This record gives sequence, structure tokens and C-alpha cells, in this order.
Amino acid sequence: MRFRREESYVFFLTLSALFIFEDVHALSGLTDFTFLLEPSSLVVSRGDSAVFHCSIQSDSSSPSVTWTKDGQTLKLDDRKLMWPNGSLHITDVQSSDRGQYQCQSSLPNVGTIISRTASLQTAYLSRNFLIQPEDLNIYIQDLAMFQCRGDGLPMPNVTWYKDSNLLKDVESNVRIYPDGVLEINPVKFADFGTYYCQVENMERVRSSRIAKLVQNGNTDSLEEGMVPSFVITPRDTKIPEGSSTILFCGANGRDQQGKQPVITWIKDGTTIDFMLTQGRLQVTGAGNLQIFNVQKSDAGTYSCRPSNMEDSIDSEASLSVLVPPKFLVKPQSRAVYEKTDVVLRCEIDGLPKPKIHWTKDGNPVSTSNYVIEDGNELRILGLVRADAGFYQCHGRNELGSIQTIAQLMVLNNGPGFSLDGYKILDPYSRNQANLPAEPSGLSAAIVSKRFITLRWNQPKDRRITGYSVFWKERSSLRERMLNTTHTEANIQRLKPDTSYEFRVRAINSYGFSQNFASIIVRTDKDVAVPSPAVNVRAMPLSPQSIIVSWDPPRQPKGRIIKYLLLFSEADSPQSSQIEVTSTQKLLTGLMAFREYTFHVVAVNGNGEGMSTREVSAKTFSDKPSEAPQNATLETASSTSLIVRWDPPPLDHQNGIITGYKIRYKMRGASRNGATVTTDGNRRLYALTNLEKDSEYQVRISALTVNGSGPLTPKLKATTYKDDLDESRVPDAPRKVRVTPHATSIRVSWSTPPPESKILVREYVLGWGKGVPDTESKIVGPDTQVFTIENLLPSSEYVITVKAKNNKGEGLPRYTTATTTKESVDESFTPMMPPVGLKTHVLSSSTIVLTWTDTSLGVNQMIQDNRYYTVRYRVASNMESENSRFWYLNSTDLNAHIDSLRPNTRYEFDVKVIKGRRQSPWSMKEINTTQEAAPGSSPLDLTPVPKENDPRAVIMNWQPPAKPNGQITGYLVFYTTDAKQNLREWVVDGVLEGDELSATIKRLTPSTTYYFKVQARNSKGYGPLSETVIYKTPKADGSGGGQIDPDYPPVGVGDDKIPPHDIIPQSPKPEDDRNSDGRRGGNSEGGLPTGIMNIIIASVVGATFCIVIIVVAVVCCRRRESEQRLKRQAQQNQQSPLKGKGQGRDLKPPDLWIHDNMEMKNIDKGQRSESTLTMSTTRRSSNDYRSMDDLPPYHDERNEMYYHPPSDHEERERFLPPRQPGPGIIRPKATKPLMIPVDAQPPPREPIAMVTALPNGALDRGEPGILSRPGFPRTQYNMQYQSGGPRVNAGDLPQPPPIQAFPVEYAYKRPAFEDEDSSSIHSCHDDHSFSSRSIGYGQKSPDCHSLCQGQPMAVIAPGQHEFEGHRSLPRGNRPIRSFTSPNPLNHPKPLSGVHHHSNPKHQIVKPQQSPYKKAGPPLSAVPVKPRAIPVIKPKAPDVVLKAGADPDIQKSESTEELSAEMANLDCLMKDLNAITQQNFEV
Repeated sequence: MRFRREESYVFFLTLSALFIFEDVHALSGLTDFTFLLEPSSLVVSRGDSAVFHCSIQSDSSSPSVTWTKDGQTLKLDDRKLMWPNGSLHITDVQSSDRGQYQCQSSLPNVGTIISRTASLQTAYLSRNFLIQPEDLNIYIQDLAMFQCRGDGLPMPNVTWYKDSNLLKDVESNVRIYPDGVLEINPVKFADFGTYYCQVENMERVRSSRIAKLVQNGNTDSLEEGMVPSFVITPRDTKIPEGSSTILFCGANGRDQQGKQPVITWIKDGTTIDFMLTQGRLQVTGAGNLQIFNVQKSDAGTYSCRPSNMEDSIDSEASLSVLVPPKFLVKPQSRAVYEKTDVVLRCEIDGLPKPKIHWTKDGNPVSTSNYVIEDGNELRILGLVRADAGFYQCHGRNELGSIQTIAQLMVLNNGPGFSLDGYKILDPYSRNQANLPAEPSGLSAAIVSKRFITLRWNQPKDRRITGYSVFWKERSSLRERMLNTTHTEANIQRLKPDTSYEFRVRAINSYGFSQNFASIIVRTDKDVAVPSPAVNVRAMPLSPQSIIVSWDPPRQPKGRIIKYLLLFSEADSPQSSQIEVTSTQKLLTGLMAFREYTFHVVAVNGNGEGMSTREVSAKTFSDKPSEAPQNATLETASSTSLIVRWDPPPLDHQNGIITGYKIRYKMRGASRNGATVTTDGNRRLYALTNLEKDSEYQVRISALTVNGSGPLTPKLKATTYKDDLDESRVPDAPRKVRVTPHATSIRVSWSTPPPESKILVREYVLGWGKGVPDTESKIVGPDTQVFTIENLLPSSEYVITVKAKNNKGEGLPRYTTATTTKESVDESFTPMMPPVGLKTHVLSSSTIVLTWTDTSLGVNQMIQDNRYYTVRYRVASNMESENSRFWYLNSTDLNAHIDSLRPNTRYEFDVKVIKGRRQSPWSMKEINTTQEAAPGSSPLDLTPVPKENDPRAVIMNWQPPAKPNGQITGYLVFYTTDAKQNLREWVVDGVLEGDELSATIKRLTPSTTYYFKVQARNSKGYGPLSETVIYKTPKADGSGGGQIDPDYPPVGVGDDKIPPHDIIPQSPKPEDDRNSDGRRGGNSEGGLPTGIMNIIIASVVGATFCIVIIVVAVVCCRRRESEQRLKRQAQQNQQSPLKGKGQGRDLKPPDLWIHDNMEMKNIDKGQRSESTLTMSTTRRSSNDYRSMDDLPPYHDERNEMYYHPPSDHEERERFLPPRQPGPGIIRPKATKPLMIPVDAQPPPREPIAMVTALPNGALDRGEPGILSRPGFPRTQYNMQYQSGGPRVNAGDLPQPPPIQAFPVEYAYKRPAFEDEDSSSIHSCHDDHSFSSRSIGYGQKSPDCHSLCQGQPMAVIAPGQHEFEGHRSLPRGNRPIRSFTSPNPLNHPKPLSGVHHHSNPKHQIVKPQQSPYKKAGPPLSAVPVKPRAIPVIKPKAPDVVLKAGADPDIQKSESTEELSAEMANLDCLMKDLNAITQQNFEV
């Protein structure tokens, strides 16, 4: 899988690289068509001339030029002329010529471009002034300021007149600013009089009203003191970046000390530190703020605060910095293929934010489902030829407009659409056989209103690296495409109730499939609900009210019943909803200085429609509604007090806190006291120059630009009589107070007793969990409140506070505090979580989630900027806080999650996020991915020698690390030649997934074996494990063991492993070269290669001649013996059947067979060329129970297949042989001798009868049926039926022919109820039944590996039960009567668990001679009833088994052979006598 994934990545990267190359090549054909000079905005007087410049650059023919005015083509006349370069000249400009002008140029068959917008305005000067001077009544030495501003274009200049005389700022106290402000400071007696201003521009001159400057005669107020009052206040200003401006502010009001107010400037609640501005901000005149080289960071709210000892006042103004539009990202010219998607990106910076719009060939872009304008992007989906042209991005704000051009070329034959036009595939397109087939099984897994999920099956003939998916509306020419490496695709943003055509083609390293898999799917219908309302507007009217208005939807789809107005605070999760029948609503009772968001939903008879996009508005600010919190007053010295406080609660600040007003008064004083105003970011203030040993009262209030809020209660403190000393350490602080929270503790304390008169320079705060002073913090002497952060919830902390001076630290004050539990604020339901979460399992690694958002209405259409976060993890039965979550964001109501683990249980939930609000997590949904074939091989394959059996080994292993499902079994592969193809290895199947060992028996002593193991599940087979090398011990049990392939021994001997026992490695090219670089020969000496070849050939030839001579002698002797035996048989043969029905009343003879009797195979020519053996006998601990569930085995590399029987109900049916696969030779069929069998009346009780099953297939010419050679064995089939026993040759049911595969035979074995007592084991042991090995290949493996030739017997229920590994014992066994069901009368019968109409059979093995060599394997083939093919047996070779009597030697005399043949003749006579009887059923 990893290789395939990497191959896919390489393929798509190659495609991308070649596509880029094609794009670059196509870009060379783009047209150079742009503006060299564009028009600029003009202001001219009526009657003057105006010129808009325009110049175009083109590398082709001369482009045509036209002009537009307000979007319409401009008609040229005598006043409107166009110069040769394209510029527009307008003479005698009139008021009707005002408007927006653009230069437009076109190239035939290429496209059109349009310039930026330029405005033409005529000069004017209104008789109405924007600001005129006002009368002033002031004292001498006060400040006088007048301001004047006219309304005209261009902006008029201002001059001042006093008493009708032009005023110049030649006097030291007079200053005239270019902004139209006149400042006189201080006012002298000669300055009183009348003043007016005159404004002038190119149009005309106008004069303002006359203002009087009068002296105030009320001197009593001067003695009492006056609070400050404004003469001029700053006004909101918009200024271009880089220019300079002045914010004017002036105030009068002497306090009781006769001092004028001091003006302080505050920006965004913080006092401006002019030392940090490097001279760019400075105070000029009487207190005006001048800003040079304005920057974007200067934008904000500025407050002017005049203050004296009596009071302070504030006035604020906003400064907006204007930035002309400037491109950050320009769209690039592109050459792309048809049916692909293209995105043109355009980012423009500016203040205010420029509005972006797109044009194509000079016309506004028409948006649709395929052409989408989304902020900074223009997306065109499913390109067609008509989309080619020039696209322009335009941006505009108050300071001007800009544009940029990008050409889009649409290429005819895109990749993947036409094989002939796909240039990448030209080298391979001729070889059509290498191209993949189209996917199969294309279907719609999920169909919704606006998305469809497709899935398909992978083609089986070629290695697939990816897929291309195409889709379009059936009535549209636009077709879209996406590439994927998965067998599913999620298609988004479809239209409801619309038919779409989908096509999928496969990709491999040679190209695309020639054909498509196609399907037509129609999306679900949508509800006929209204479209969104339009032009939603929100405007604040006061600190507590906002009016919201909108226009009806363009598509009401019926009568609008009502509107739903939903609004909430921008930073609050709580939302409110109001039903409205009109198109506006006044909302009252709102919080001051709060931002609210609004959206509207129209409702008709079918339900709620789509929601509008959110709009926001902020209520006006107001005075604070509460006093500052936690105010304290402390004595600092004999002449100073320290005041501390916290801001008012956030909900009651009602605006930006611009400062705090501190009023203080000495007790008993007759005067009103004094007032001090601080910055808005201050939290303490030192009152200095106080009287010694005096009590003072202090009150504090918070300030906004709207005024001051409520005052705190009176705070009292007394100054010291004397100053403090530092001759000893301070005392412990008084009263330590703590306020615990979940993760923090707020600590406050009081100073040491004031009577101690000891100076405190700092405080040391310590804390620790359970113990003090684990951590510490040093704070200043004025700090008596500190918050300890980053603590653990529900934990007890010990806190200490110590005072310190230069003498040292004083005594600590201890206290303890326990943090609270960490809790979630559930006072609000932030947003309704998504509901109806569903999981759709598509494959072993992919799940698609769908859900419903109840806040979207019936049609579930997303119109705002909300998105969804999906959270998922591996589900477990126990809740774990450490479980790892994965997260995925989605902008649709579904999510496609891939790269999941196969056969893994996951839990999913989702939440919605909109701006700063979000919902809780939804209810969890749990589902499990599909299984996949094992992803890794079994682990720790280890051979363990079997005790007292040198011919057996126990293979142990561990399950694979990635089972990807329930392991249903394992296959153990082994061989003696590691160079063999895997198909030639012997396979031992363990069909129980929970069994992790297998006993491999009947191995050859002192032989090296190579083992591998492979796991399987219901989806297929996993990879093979690493090869393990094992050498069996010698016959006496010595030696042997596992071989380490990385550490081969040196030398060959009894205890050394020869080099060929090591896993062969691929030789390097230089391994077989001489020192001179030539192949062959031994550089160290020895015989030449030619001489060695001659010697080897001579030895082989001589050996072959000797073998031929020996075989000829043996054949001659055997022919003579056979002729003699035939003559004896003809003399002694007596047929019991003289006529039909004559033997009906005869009893079947009691056939006694001695244990040492064996049948001999006479015809050696009847031997199969290809052998495959599989047994289904069961082992006591490691053997499997059934091979019915064996899934198909497929190995592409070795072309090795195994398919089990599909009928799981008939467990006693033997499948017919399959047709041989490639490389397997059809065996020669023997000619059967058909002998009729007559019936006999049934006996009174069940009798175990003998049914001679065929050991060779009948060649009946039926398709799918193979003939098999005869085998030297007899099968005894004892059947129980309701009607009594019967004997039929080949009485097994015959399944229909099945298409053949290389594996020829399969067996089914009945299951047993008693697993322990009915255990049947492999024939690899001397005391076991038939082998369950599976062999692949063309040659018959050795006897010890395939157990060929083991006779089989079928024992009916009620017979002797053989426990453990015990089979029919050899030697010293009494002769047995086959007419007796249980001659030994053992009490324990065998019983089967399956209840079929046919009796249950079990496989056992009759006795064999130790000289008997295993013959060909048992064949399970269908045969016709009531006929027995009699086959001449073949004399087997003799193999001495391990553990046999060493005194027994192979007999070579003809006398012994004759005796054996005589025994065979007697056996055949008895057998014919039995089988010729006809028993009635």
C-alpha cells in the first residue's frame, strides 16, 4: 500500500510538472496588451478644457480605443475629441460633463481591456459655510480661538479680518493656522473686537458672519475658582497617509490658585508620551496636537483633557488615516485546459478597504454557480472556450481607483479528456494493452441537496495510480474535474433538484482508461423558501438603541408572512430573535458602547428562507454607570497618601475609560478640596504635598468622553506625624486577604502598623502547594494587591507576605487558600449544536459525515462565514482524557474523512463556529470502518523442536501488528529449497485465527527447511513474514536448530551447516568475475571450467546408464512374477455370481483382513504428473477445525489461486477436481472395470458395511472433471441410514462442475461436539491421520511433506473412538471382522454436530506396513453409483521411517514378492464376493 501510494504521488507530481511545462509553453503565446498611461481625476472650472490621458501597449495590430462615461459609450463631437494616442480632450467643460470616465481598448479576436476610473468635476464654492466663527466672552489673559471652513471644490483658502482689516500673525499672541483656525493667546485688551473670515477658490470668494470677542466682567468667579470649559474642541479628521494634520483643542477656567487648565492628550485611553514619538507628535499653540507624516498606526480616538485643581473635562475625536489602493497580489495570466477550474486571486490594500469588482473584456463579470466572486478571488469552474479573454481586477476607495489585467487562455485538449490530445501519453498511447480498464460498480453512496458522494470498484487488470472524476449538469456545457487516489469522491456545491452526469476513468503509469464509468444522479429537491433579504442596514441612534432595516428578498417564492430578526452581542454567545412584519425594527434597551450583529430571515408558507449575511453596528458610548472597584487609601509618609483602584465592571464602563478623577479634601477644611485626573490606564496615584498628621477623605470616579461616572464611597487615611526610619526590619503586614479562583488566587494585604514608623521598600510574596515559599514574587512598596496565576484547581496553597527594606525582611504573615474547581460556564446556550450527525462508511479508510444545522432553516443553505469543526478519535469502552483527537474543518454540512484505520471503531462529533461564537459539541456518533487485508506479516516466527520427534517442528508466531480485521487463519509455507518459486512451497493451513502455532510433521532428519507464515482475514491475505531457517535434528535426535542467516558458520561437517543452507541472496554483478573483470573461473586456481564440465557430464552419463540397466533387470523379473501370479489366480478363482439375483439370500461373508496385509500397485505407469494434497483432519491443539471459510487466495506474482467451496451447509460433499492451471500436467486416466453390485435384504440391525470408494476418476468426458490415477488403497465407508445399510460404489452426491483453478482438490470435514475426544491429527506423525498440507507446484513433494499414499477409512458413528493422536495401531493387533461394527466394544461413540439426512463420517487411517511408501493423494471425485472401477494397484517403493525396526530390511527376492501377490489375490477374491451382493435399502 505504501509503494502504491508513493507511486501515485510520483505520478501526479509528474503530471503537475508536465502541466506546468505546458502552461509555460502556452504562456509564450499570450498577448502583451496593457495600458501605458491611464486617466486621472480632474477638477476644472466651467468653460475650461479637460484632458484625460490614455496610451495602450500591444505586440499585435493597433488596438481600437473608445471612451465610456458612467458606464456608457461616449459619443465624440466637436467638444469631445480623441487624440491619436487615445487621449480624450473635452473643451468648454459644462456641468453636464461631470461624471466617471474610462478608456477602453480592444484587439480583434483577442479581447478588451478598460482603464481605471477617473472623475471630472467642475469647481464650485457654496454660499453655505461648513464652520463659521462664533462670539466669545472671556477674561483678559484667557484663550480665544475662532475657526472657519467653507464648502467648495477645490478646498478654498481662508483669510481673517479684524474690524474689516486683514489680520496677519505678526503679533506674538496671534497665530493663524492653514486649517482655518485663528488663535489668540493670551488675549489682550486690544484684541477685543469683531472678526470674520473669507474663503476663496478658483470659482469665487465668499465671506463669513461677523463674530465678536467680548471681555467678561464677572470677576467673582475668578476668586471661587472655575472648572475648565472648552473654547474649541477637536473634530473628526480624515487625512491621507504621509501628510500632516493638527487636532485643535483649547480651554479656559482658572482654579482657586489662578492657574489656567493644563491640556493632556490621550489616545485610545492612554496618555501620549511625546518623548516616545521622536518629534512626530507634538503640542503646538495653546494645546493643539500636531502630527507630522501621518502613519496608519496613528489612526484612533484622541481625547483632549483640560484639567485644573477644580475639575477636568474631556472631548474626543477620531483620526482616520486614508491609504490609496495598492495591489498586494495581482492575478496572473493563465493558460489552462478545458473542464478544469481556475482561480484568479486579487488582493488590494487601502484605507478604507477598497471595494473589488471584476470585469471580463470590459464588462462586469456575470456570476453564477460556475463563476463565483468571493472576496479576493474569482473562481471559474469547468472552463469552456467562451471563458477565454482578459480579466481585470478593479479596486476603489476615497483616494482613487486602480486596475490590473490578466489574460486567460483556454486550451482545447486538456489532460485526461482526449487520449489523442494528451501529450504526456503520446509515447505509450499506441500500446493500448497497457492502459487500465475503466472502474466498475460506479454508484452514488450519498445523495443530498447540494452534494453527492460517489464510489466505485478498482479495475482488476492493471495497477491503478489514481482516478479522474468528471461531472456536469446534463443541460450544461461546463464539465468539472477532480483527481483522487481513492475509490470514492465527494462532490460539493451542487444545485438542488438537478440531474448531474458523472464520469470516472482510471489512471495508471501508462495513461487513462479508454472508457468511462458513467452514472446520472439527481440531487434531492429543495423546499420553496424565500431567498435572503437584501440591503440589510444597522444604524445606532443612542447608547441604548439601534435601528435595523432591509429590503424584501428578490425571490420570495410566495407571500412573505414575517421576518425573523436575529441579533446578539459580537462577543457574547447568547442570541435573541424577534419576529417582525415590516422591513425595519428599532431595537432599544441595548448596552452602551457594544457591538451587535444582525441577520434577517424571511419566512413564507413553506418555512424559513436563507439567512442574510451578518451586519454589525455599535451603540454610542455613555458615562460609566458604576464607580471604580476595590478602591483603597493608604498612608505613604507624613505628606503623602497612596490611592489604589480597579476599573468599573466591564458591563458598566459604557465606553473607553479615558481617565479617573480623584477628589480629595482634608477633614475640617472650609474649601471644597482639590481634583486630580489621571490616565485611563492608571491604577494608583500618589497624593503629595499634604499636611502632616492630617486626615483626608478621597473619592474616585471613572471617566469616558461622555463624562464621569459615580463616585466611590469616601476613603479616609491620616498622614504620619513624622517620616519613617530604616534602622530595623519592618513588621509583618496586617490583614492578608485571599480570593481564590480555579487557576489563580488574588492576594491583598495592608501595610505594617503605621505606628511602627518603619520604612518599607518592597514586599515579598511567596506561595506553594501545601508548603510555603515554593515560588516567590517581589513587588513594590505601593503594591498591595497581586494575583497568582497558573495554579492547579482544587488545590490548597500556603501563602506568605513579608515586608522588606535595606535592613532585611520582616516577619511573614501566613494564610492558606484552596483553588476552586474548574467549571464550564453553562449559563448560556452559545449556539445550537448541529443535530442528526450520521456516518456513512465507504471503505476501510473512509467515512463521510453529514449533519443538520437547525439555525440555517429548512433549506440548509450557508450564507454567512460560519464553519464546522469535526472532532474524532478511536472509540474505546473506557473514557480516557488522554485519548488523542483529530480535527477537521468544513464549510459545508458534510465532511469526507479518509486515512482512517481499517476495522477500527471511531467516535465523531461536530460543532459550529461563527465569528467569536461557537456551539457545544454535538452528540457523538460511533461507527466502524470496514475490514481490509492484513497490513503486516505475523511477528516473531520461531521454530521449536518437538520433543522425542526429530521429524517434527512446532512453529510459533505472534499476530500481525496491523491485522485490519479479525484474523481467520494462517498459512505456513515451508520448503527445502529457498530458490524455489513460492508456488512450489508446501502450505500448511491453520484455520483458527486465535491459534498461534502449528506442528509440521514428517520432515526429513538433518535437513534444512525454510519457513514463512502469512495471516489472512475475510478480506484477503497479508504479506509474508521474514524467512526463518531451521535444520531438523538427526534421526537420533542430536543436532539441528534454528539457523541465523546473518551469521553463517565456516566449514562443512557434522555439526556445521553448509553454505547452501543459508537463504540465497541475489549475487552482485561483480561476484562472479575474475580479478581481471571477466566472468567465470576461479582467481585462486583450480581446474578450468571446461574440464570441470566434461567431468560432470561423464559422471552423470555413467550414472544414467547404470540406472537404466538396473531398471531393465527389475522389470524383467517382475513381469515373470506377474505372469505366474495370474496363472495361479485363474486356477483358484471362483465367481459367486452365476446369474442375476442368485445371491440375494446370501449373507455377506465375514472378511478377515490381517494387519500386515497390503495391496500392491502393479501398474507403475499409472502415476500422476502433478500432485496437490490437502487434508482436513484436526489436531489436538494447533490444528484448524474447518477449511470451509478459507477465502480466495491470490498471488499475482506466482499466479497461485485457491478458492474454497461456496456451499457451507454440505460439509460431507467432496468437490470435483478443478481444471489444471498453467504448468500442471493432466494425469493419464486408468480404464475402470465396472462390476455390477446386487442388493441384499437389509439386516435387522445396522451393520457397518464396506463401500469401495473410487481412488481414480472416471473419465466421462464431463467438463471440469479430471481423471485421476489409481491408488493402492481401499476406503471403507460405513453408512447409517433410516432404511438400513446399503453398499453403493460412489454413493456420494455430485456437485455441478466448477471452473477449475490451479489448486485441484478441496475437502470438507464434519465438525465434532466433543473437541477433546474427537481430535484428529496430521499424518505427519506415525500415529496420526491424513495430512492437511496443501501443495502447489508441478512436482509431487516428498512423502514426509505431502503424506501421499496414506490410506483413508471412513468410520461411522458408534465405532471405536480414537483419542488424541491415536490411530489404528500397528503390529500385534488382532484380526478384525468388517461385519462387526465394534469388535472391541469400546463404549464411547463418535458423534457429529451437523444433522443432515446423510450419516456423518470421520476419516481414519488403516494400518500400514513400515515398508509402505506413500502413494498418490486421495482423490475426491464424483462417481456413478453401483459401479466400482477396479484398478490394478501399483507396487510402492520402500522408505524406512524414523523409529522403525532397524532389523527389518527390504526384501529383493521374487519369492517374497510372489507371497505378497498371493495375499493380494485372496484379498481381491473376498472383495469381489462382498461387492457383488445387492442389499435392498
